[in-house]
Amino acid sequence: MNISVERLLEMIEALKNNLHGDYVARPDNVYLEGEPKNRKIIGDLVEKIMKPGSAIRGVKNLKELYERSQKGKACLLLIEHYSNFDYPALYRLIEKTEDLGPEVAETLLPIQGMKLSESSGLTAAFSNSYNTIVIYPSRSIDSESDPVKQAEIRKISMPINHSAMKELTHRKYHGNIVIVFPAGTRYRSWVPESKKGVREIYTYLKAFDYVSFVSINGNLLPPSKEDNMEKDTFQSDVILFTVSKPVKGKDFRNEKTALTPEGTDSKQFVVDQVMAELDKQHQEAEECRKTLL
Repeated sequence: MNISVERLLEMIEALKNNLHGDYVARPDNVYLEGEPKNRKIIGDLVEKIMKPGSAIRGVKNLKELYERSQKGKACLLLIEHYSNFDYPALYRLIEKTEDLGPEVAETLLPIQGMKLSESSGLTAAFSNSYNTIVIYPSRSIDSESDPVKQAEIRKISMPINHSAMKELTHRKYHGNIVIVFPAGTRYRSWVPESKKGVREIYTYLKAFDYVSFVSINGNLLPPSKEDNMEKDTFQSDVILFTVSKPVKGKDFRNEKTALTPEGTDSKQFVVDQVMAELDKQHQEAEECRKTLL
């Protein structure tokens, strides 16, 4: 990586100084507007640590999804998730890719867990630099085993998530391409369940006209084994984002539902097929990436 520790610290300080918004998740504060100055700083950092050969594969597919979104169709990107720099890398590559550019990048709207936006450190400085809709993640709710505490969490989470879905409904029909990470968390090989798609993705498939699957090969910010996002460490790598041809969410859902084995939860089965689609795409793209390393 062609960047000194001193320069990195300077950039982090600049990011924090540029952020003046209210990032606390509440029912009246689920759409968070990012800071354009920071997106340039982060984008420049991405370019420094990405190795030559990093690219968007399937540019025509993303362009098609963008054009559909501009015609009022609800469009969704379901993306693999490996690091907190997945989205900044995707954003920068789209900005710099011929036939896409800033006009496409600016329509992207990721759904983000409130933990990212409300933290006070480096992670929040990056995540709050981009426009997002925040939700209270289902994993955080389900991980609480105490029924009383879980009920208390639901009292807080339900109004936030209800408002987030209302905001999402408005924006998906007004030119935004919504981004969802179906696993709901970054994949960590030492936590196998982090690869499993969350059941709510079935609802997203119902709610969108068109969906493209995006696999990610390469990682600029591998998760720390200490499960502390502040300790994630940058690394240089070749990053490939592969975008599939848009399919109708309804068609994908119906096709996979029909294949559900008897006695199996059909909604979770459909979500598992989303993850299988992403994994298949990932494996194919990795063969291409190996030639670039």
